[in-house]
Amino acid sequence: MATEGEDSEQAEIEGSDDGKVPPPVKPTSLKRFVKQQSDMNAGGDAVEELQHHLEFVAERIWLEASKHAEDDGRKTVKERDVQHAIDEFTEPHDLIKKTVEDLDWMKRNLERQVEQSIVYAEDRYDD
Repeated sequence: MATEGEDSEQAEIEGSDDGKVPPPVKPTSLKRFVKQQSDMNAGGDAVEELQHHLEFVAERIWLEASKHAEDDGRKTVKERDVQHAIDEFTEPHDLIKKTVEDLDWMKRNLERQVEQSIVYAEDRYDD
């Protein structure tokens, strides 16, 4: 026997009588969530914008996970498919972060080379 919460959750999954699917992220829950994350007030338009983007990101991740499952010949999306999609989503950002770290290392290395260079050592021969 389903509890009251399960019945309402199932109704939300199936949608309302008008055929519209309710938003997966409820504005009131999201507003409560963001309020708990900081001491800042959350404007309704800010929460709405965040909700829109969260739903967009969730849709893209789900589509990629679905494609990954389909490419594996499955009709069921598994946790590994979702993780793969998240990895694909974050890969460009990870690449940028690594590139910045590599560039910082190169800069430090080049600065050491300049310090040791006889061409740029202005006070090296001042004795």
